[in-house]
Amino acid sequence: MDLAAGLEQVEDDLQELSLERTITKGLKTQEEIDRLTVDEKLGDLERAVYLLSSGQEVQRISVVNSLPQLIQDNAPEAMRRVVPKVREMLHVAGPDVQLAATISFLSILEREVIPISTYSSTFLQTIIMSLEVKDPVVSNAWLDTLLSVCGCLPKDVIKREILGIAVAKGQLSQSVQSRLASCKILGRVATKFEPYIIKKEILPLVTALCQDIDYEVRGCMCRQLDSVARALGLENTKSAILPELVELANDEECFVRHAALDAVVNLLNLLDDDTCTQTIVPLVCKFCERSMEADDTTLPHVAEQIGRLCHGLSVNVDEQQRAWLLEFYTQLCIQGRMRDAQSPPPPPRTPSSICDEDRCADCRRNAAYNFPAMVLFAEPKNFKLELYNCFVSLCEDPHYIVRRTIACGFHEVAKLLGSHVQLIQQELVTLLNDNYVQVLEGIVPHLPETLESLVKGVGGGLSEARTMLYSTNRHQISNHADLVQALLTCEYLVAACSQWRPHLTMMQRLACIVRVFTSDQIYSKFVPVLFQRLTLSRVLPVKQAAGRTLCVIIRHNRRQEHRQELICRLIEALCHSNKYQLRMLFVDVCCDVMELFSRRFFKEYFFEFVLNLAHDPVANVRLKLCSLLPRLKTQIKLPGDRQLLQQLEHCVRRLLSHERDRDVAAAIRKSVFELDKIQVAMETLTQRMFMEEDLMDQKKEEEEKMLLELEEREKKEHEQTKGRSTEKGKGKGSKGQGRRGVHNRGHRTSSVSKTNSSEMPSASPKLSKHSLHSGSSENMTSPGLTR
Repeated sequence: MDLAAGLEQVEDDLQELSLERTITKGLKTQEEIDRLTVDEKLGDLERAVYLLSSGQEVQRISVVNSLPQLIQDNAPEAMRRVVPKVREMLHVAGPDVQLAATISFLSILEREVIPISTYSSTFLQTIIMSLEVKDPVVSNAWLDTLLSVCGCLPKDVIKREILGIAVAKGQLSQSVQSRLASCKILGRVATKFEPYIIKKEILPLVTALCQDIDYEVRGCMCRQLDSVARALGLENTKSAILPELVELANDEECFVRHAALDAVVNLLNLLDDDTCTQTIVPLVCKFCERSMEADDTTLPHVAEQIGRLCHGLSVNVDEQQRAWLLEFYTQLCIQGRMRDAQSPPPPPRTPSSICDEDRCADCRRNAAYNFPAMVLFAEPKNFKLELYNCFVSLCEDPHYIVRRTIACGFHEVAKLLGSHVQLIQQELVTLLNDNYVQVLEGIVPHLPETLESLVKGVGGGLSEARTMLYSTNRHQISNHADLVQALLTCEYLVAACSQWRPHLTMMQRLACIVRVFTSDQIYSKFVPVLFQRLTLSRVLPVKQAAGRTLCVIIRHNRRQEHRQELICRLIEALCHSNKYQLRMLFVDVCCDVMELFSRRFFKEYFFEFVLNLAHDPVANVRLKLCSLLPRLKTQIKLPGDRQLLQQLEHCVRRLLSHERDRDVAAAIRKSVFELDKIQVAMETLTQRMFMEEDLMDQKKEEEEKMLLELEEREKKEHEQTKGRSTEKGKGKGSKGQGRRGVHNRGHRTSSVSKTNSSEMPSASPKLSKHSLHSGSSENMTSPGLTR
C-alpha cells in the first residue's frame, strides 16, 4: 500500500514538473522600476547629483566610475556639485562603491584633470580617512591607492600630508594592520626625500618596526629596506640597515627570514665589494647552511634565490666559497632523491610525508629554474665537472614539474655552454622523449634556439648565407639518428594529446630542421610525417603550419630531384585532392610560397594550378580563391608574363559572368575593385627603379640560382672523386678487380644520375598535370613512427 502511494506521489511530482510555469523571481516590480528611472532631460551633472542623493547602489557605482570623465569635461562644476556628494556618500557607502572609488580617485590624479593642490585638499584627504575602514579588503584597497598616489605627488605634499600619518600609524600602540600600513607607506615615500631627512624622521621608526613584536610587521618592514637603503646611500646603509638585516636573517620566523633573504638579493648591486666580501658572503653561507637543517619552507625559498645570489656575489667569493656554494646547489638538485635511493621501501604515505615530498620537489624545481645562472657562476668550462651530474638529475627527475622547468630553460643553458654544448645532447633526447606533454610544452617552443646552439657549438658556427639557404651540417651533430628519432617521437606525442596548440607549436618549430640536418635526412624522415599531418590532421592551424614547414623545406633542400618531387606531391595532395578542405588549404600554401620564394618560382610551379581552382565545383574553394587574386596580379611582370596576365583576366571574367553563388559573386566583385588599383609591373621600369619588394624578390631568385649551382658543383666533385677511386683500383690484383666491379657499378649509377640531372635545365621546368598524375610520389614511403 505504501509502495502504491509512493508511486502516485512520484507521478504527481512529474506532472508538476512538466507544467509550464511563469518564472517571477528575476522580475522587478513597478515600484522598483520607478525608483531606477531617471528623467532623460537631466544633464550629466544633474543626473549624477540626483543619483548620488537618492539612487540605488548600482547607480551610485556608475556615477563614481564616471567621475574622472565628468571632471575632465567640466572640472569647476563637477568639483563644486558632484565631488562633495561623493565624499559625503563614501562615509556610509558599501564595499562595492568604496572599491569603485579607489580606482576613480587614482585615475583622476593620473589624468591630471585638476591641480595637485586641489587634489590634495579633496581626494587625498578622503583616501587618508578611508584607511580607517573596518573592512580589511576595502582598507587594503585604499592603502594600495595611497601608495600609487604617492608616486605622482610632489615631495612637499607627501611630507605635509602623508609622512605624519605614516609615523603615527607605526607606533607600537597602534594595531597590527596600522603598523603594516606604516611599513608600506614608509617604503614608498622614502625615495622622495634626501638622506638627512630620512635619517632624522624615518630611520628611527624603520628600526623600531624591524624589531616589532609581531613577525608580520618585521617581515613587512624588511621588504621595504631595499627602497629605504637606496634613498639613504651606501654609508648610511652599512651603518644603519645592515645590522638590522643581519638580525632579521636570523629571526625565529621563516616568514621574516624569507623577507631578509629577498632584501639581501635586492641590495647586492648597491653594496660595495668590501661589504659583500666581509658581511654578505658569510651571511649567505650561514643562512644556506641553516636552511638545510630547518624543517620549513626556508630551503625552497633559498633555492628560488640561489641563482641571483651566486651571480651577484660571483666576484666576491673565493675558490673555497665558490666550491661550497656549488656543493650546496648540488644538494638542492637532489633534495629528497638521495633518501629514495638509499632507504628501504617507504612506509604508507602520511600528510606529513606528502608535505615533505612537496617541499623537496619545490627545492628541485627552483634549482632547475636557476640552472642557467649557476652555469654562469661555475663558468661553462667547468660545466662537466661541477654541474653536469646535477643537470642529468634534473632532466631525469621523477616529478614532471621539475623536468618541465629544466626544459623551459634548456635553450639558455645550450647558449651559455658554447663549444661544450655537445655534453647535453643526450639530455635533449631524453626530454624530447618525455611522456608528459607539459614537459614537451617547455622544450618545443625554444627548439630552434636549442638546435642552432647545438650546431654552432659542435661545428664552430656556419656562415650566414649557407645557414640561411642550405642544410650543410651533415657531420656536425654526433648521434644525429637519436636526435632525429627523438624529434619524431616528440611530434607523435604532442599529436596524440588532447590539446592541439602544442602540436601547432611543434609543426611551426620543425621548420628549423633545415639548418640542422641534411636534405636526405629531412626528406626521408620528416617529410612523410609532415605530409601525413598536412592531409590527415583534423585541426586547420596544424595543417597550415605543416604546409608552411614543407615550403621551408623545399626552399632549403639542396637536391633538385627532391624539390621537384615535393612540389609535385604538394600539388597532387592539395590542389588535386578529392576533399574540398585540402583544395582550400592549397590557397594558404600558395600564400606561403609567395612569401618564401621568388615570383619567378611561384609563377613557374603554382600560378596556373591555383587559377584552375576557379573551376572548382565547391563554392567555398572559389570563395577562398577570390581573396588571392589581387596577390596573383602583384606577381606578374610585363612583357614576359603577358600570357599569365591573360589567364588571370580570363579567370576573373569567368567568375564575374558565370558565378551563381551569392557570396562568391560578392567576393569577386570586391577582388575586381582591388585588382583595378594594382598596376602591373613593367620590366623596363623596374630595372631603373627597384622597390624594396623587388630587391627582396631579386635576392630570393639569386639564392634559388645559387642552390642549383651548388648542387651541380657537388655532383661534379662527386664524379671526380669516383673517377680517381676507379683509377687507383686498376693496378690491383683479383681482389682489386672485385673492388673495381663495385666502383664500376657506382660509376654507372653516378652516370645515370648525371644523365638525369643534365636533362633538367638550370631553371626548373614547369609541372604539368600529366606529370602530377603519373605517380611521381611512389618512392615517398612513409615509415611508421617508432618510440
